[in-house]
Amino acid sequence: MIKRYIKILLTTLFLVTILLVIIKEFKKSVHEIRGEYTKKQSVNSSINGQKPVYNTPDIELHEIDENKHSWIAIDRKDSYNNELQLYSRDNVIFDEDSIVIISKKEIIDDKIYTSGLVESTEAFKYGYFEFEIEISKGKGLFPAIWLLPISGGPLPEIDIFEMIGSEPNKFYGVVHFEENNMRGRDYFEHMVSEKEQYTVALKWDAEFLTWYIDEQQIYTTTKGVPHEYMYIIINQAVGGNWPGSPDDNTIFPNHFKILSTNINPTFREGRDL
Repeated sequence: MIKRYIKILLTTLFLVTILLVIIKEFKKSVHEIRGEYTKKQSVNSSINGQKPVYNTPDIELHEIDENKHSWIAIDRKDSYNNELQLYSRDNVIFDEDSIVIISKKEIIDDKIYTSGLVESTEAFKYGYFEFEIEISKGKGLFPAIWLLPISGGPLPEIDIFEMIGSEPNKFYGVVHFEENNMRGRDYFEHMVSEKEQYTVALKWDAEFLTWYIDEQQIYTTTKGVPHEYMYIIINQAVGGNWPGSPDDNTIFPNHFKILSTNINPTFREGRDL
């Protein structure tokens, strides 16, 4: 009987030792990730209402240039939320200074509107993502800048910027996620002065997400922070569950324009397209 208890005790000690080694290695890997991100962390990363200023010398301006294969326009007929548009590459104009997405009222197949959708050809994990944008107003318009995982599927999702054209002075930022087999989200809505051009940005850390509008910090959350590579989508939907259908006051054609981008990821990799 004593030998049996000794055997059980030794087995337990062995398993505890293995568990401690696993915990130690996990903490080490987390520390390495945080240390890598710190290289690109902002000097004023505390909540102070200011745009982050980076203390690293290798910040690059990720210029908008089709020839650099940074972005690709997509043809797509399906929609996410009962939208009315057909996404066509013909509705996207690239030049060295901007991306212009044009929404039109025209019948193609069974769709009565066309618009544009652009995806990044690279995927990113953590970093700072800034976009100078020019918007159009009008019921039924739904411009957005958002991220999806390269692993496929709808979650997690980070919405850097969303707006519906009937409320052009109200911006939204959202993170959609799944925890314990339950879907969740955290979001903000923020009133802005009504104008054509804005700067919207996201700081994505291993522990939090922070949104900025016109260089002012707007909202921070620790909920649902993704820890995987994600790619950027820029589009303007027409119609759908949330914005509703355009009315007679919505002017076509109209546009959603990206005037410049400043993308500084901690990690980046190419996508299989």
